[in-house]
Amino acid sequence: MELVIAEKPSVARDLARVLGVRGGGKHSIEGERYVITWCIGHLVELEEPAAYDPAWKAWRLDRLPMLPEEFLLRGSKHALPQLRAVEKLLRDRAFSGVINACDAGREGELIFRYVYQHARSRLPIRRLWISSLTDDAIRRGFSALQPGRSYEPLADAARSRSEADWLVGMNATRALTARGREAGHDALYSIGRVQTPTLAMLVERERQITEFVPRDYWEVSAALRTADGAAFSARWRHEKSTRLGAAGLARSVVDRDTAAAAPIVERVRGKTVKEPPPQLFDLTSLQRTGNRRYGFSAQRTLELAQALYERHKLITYPRTDSRHLSKDVAGELRGPLEALAGVQAYEPFARPLLGAIPVLGRRFVDDTKVHDHHAIIPTGTRIRIEALDRDEARVFDLIARRFIGALYPDAEIAQTEAWIRVGPALGAPPTGATDKDLIIDALPPLPDRYLARGRVRLVAGWQEVAGIGPEGTKTSPGAEAPDDDEREPTGALPPLVEGQPLTGTYASHAKQTTPPPRYTEASLLGAMEAAGRSIDDEALRAAMKDTGLGTPATRASIIETLLRRTFIVREAKWLVPTPTGITLITTIPVPSLASPELTGGWEARLAAIARGTDSRDAFMADIRRYVTDVVDAIRGTSAPPSAAGGAARTPRPISGPGRSHHVDPKRVEGWSRMQAANPDFKKRRPRAQTVAPKLVKGASPTAEALTCPRCSHGTLITGGRGWGCSRWKDGCSFVIWFETAGKKLTPAQLRELVTKGRTRKATFPGGDGRLVLDPQAPGGARFERG
Repeated sequence: MELVIAEKPSVARDLARVLGVRGGGKHSIEGERYVITWCIGHLVELEEPAAYDPAWKAWRLDRLPMLPEEFLLRGSKHALPQLRAVEKLLRDRAFSGVINACDAGREGELIFRYVYQHARSRLPIRRLWISSLTDDAIRRGFSALQPGRSYEPLADAARSRSEADWLVGMNATRALTARGREAGHDALYSIGRVQTPTLAMLVERERQITEFVPRDYWEVSAALRTADGAAFSARWRHEKSTRLGAAGLARSVVDRDTAAAAPIVERVRGKTVKEPPPQLFDLTSLQRTGNRRYGFSAQRTLELAQALYERHKLITYPRTDSRHLSKDVAGELRGPLEALAGVQAYEPFARPLLGAIPVLGRRFVDDTKVHDHHAIIPTGTRIRIEALDRDEARVFDLIARRFIGALYPDAEIAQTEAWIRVGPALGAPPTGATDKDLIIDALPPLPDRYLARGRVRLVAGWQEVAGIGPEGTKTSPGAEAPDDDEREPTGALPPLVEGQPLTGTYASHAKQTTPPPRYTEASLLGAMEAAGRSIDDEALRAAMKDTGLGTPATRASIIETLLRRTFIVREAKWLVPTPTGITLITTIPVPSLASPELTGGWEARLAAIARGTDSRDAFMADIRRYVTDVVDAIRGTSAPPSAAGGAARTPRPISGPGRSHHVDPKRVEGWSRMQAANPDFKKRRPRAQTVAPKLVKGASPTAEALTCPRCSHGTLITGGRGWGCSRWKDGCSFVIWFETAGKKLTPAQLRELVTKGRTRKATFPGGDGRLVLDPQAPGGARFERG
């Protein structure tokens, strides 16, 4: 008999159903061959500092750095009964071995390994590694179980990530906070290995915006017409620029060209270009597309994809960092296509492929670019669109159309470029791209030249599947319209021949340079993936994957953490740093703590450890040295600014639910420098930020003292809009809202959620289901349907 440990109860039930295990139990499902149990997220976590040394309980600089020789583990109190049950099974000698069926990835490996280590189990380990939860995938996975030792490098990377986060976060946060308190500042300076560099990118963009000085410029356009009346437009260009630095210069161009002889077609060039289908989705590209198309947050897209994977079994494993398929998977596409052909929206595109399924090329199939999991694609599960809610259907539609489109031919576009000359035939038309930063401050000599472009789609190819019309416009609700705002104009130019005379009228247009835009979640995810580097090329971005900030599975939670700690706020679709966040970054005494490149390098090393090409011992030794240097540097600097300057200060009572308060940017260290650089800054600074309800000093405890599920030291107290940790002053931001998943919780449901890890089944606005405790999630719990 073997023990099977899944990451979630819902997955355990799926495994039990497929394996024919039917014996019910409170903490496990028992059969003759298998006993299946489950974790509830992280059942085991790293110990608090005081467990290593009582002296480490105090937040004092002279007690730092904290560098445990060996890390200790403790049970997460949010689900102690389940942990005890799993550990009892792990120590049961009746089992011949244990199968790790947690999520097939770095974090899933860590969840299992920590529980296994905490239980001091000696059972031989085998690993279930599957990319979808369909019945066939589960059966194939159990027929191809791998020895646990094959995943030791992945476990090493998981432990290294966890321990590095503890070392950097605990030491840097305590060092900065203690340094501030020595100067009488009551503030918490929260530092995270990935969180802080991500915040730094947002603050740097805000600096660029506030220090930006706009400049006026003018462009000149020509409305041209052939002898037979065909009209088209063109834009003036001189060498590498289309921009003139004064209104008088633009008027001079308009006046002299109006008075000149008829414009002449000087050069016409045409070519046909092929636009290949976009690559398949990994999680980050799916999140970026979901944000651009529907305004979904990264976390929301992840939740929807996870539901499509776990509950509906319609897509493969979503937390992947690959946009390719392996050769084996690429040879088994009939099942997904047949399932898609059974849906009215996809039948016209999927069914024609079933006769002879096209062979995908290296753009989509590359074994060397598939590590843990391949790209996200539909499974062969029968699709019932009516069973999906609106947002689930939207995300599935993105994945389905991207998958089908990969099997369609390239789109073919006819591009025409025509240069129109006004004035004498001197020189030649310019070549190459324009320089947007170049503004011409002196009137160039004649001739003036105007560039007209035409673009006509000859072959729709994959664009028909994506819902892109001939003019580049969307033709269906889920259409994948081009993301480039400066795409060439569509439409054909009239037939033109060199030397052909035209008639034209000219006009000038006043414009102004603009600052770089604030980050959206889509653009921030892209910046995190590239560790702050601006990389638009798809191939280069893929090459940077291992050096990004965080992983596809963790980036959404990093953004949510920044929002929860009020380091940033959402303003419409934009992410805006608050005075709190700006103060932290602009006054941080160790710049490397905010360096995307440094953290990206660490991520690359973690990926190398998982592949077995780097050493865990060497990585951790480097982290320890770095932490020591950070603490020494902080110890040698002056105290950070006071809490009045915007650090995450002791929260004040909020007078009512949903109230907001203003943080005066004038009192924020670093922000005043930004404002001084731009007198107009006051008009553009972030509006009032709505502060998440916080539990205030003196708030009453809950009727029954419940231990905080996140820090395991504080107790839950009642605040304005929720129950939260009494240790908020020490940095624990755990909270469960009074109203969760659209339903007001009773004290009894709160007690059940915290002590048992889940509530009983009830009716919610989103359907029948229950709340499951998730201490790391915003709001402390998530809704589980069914």
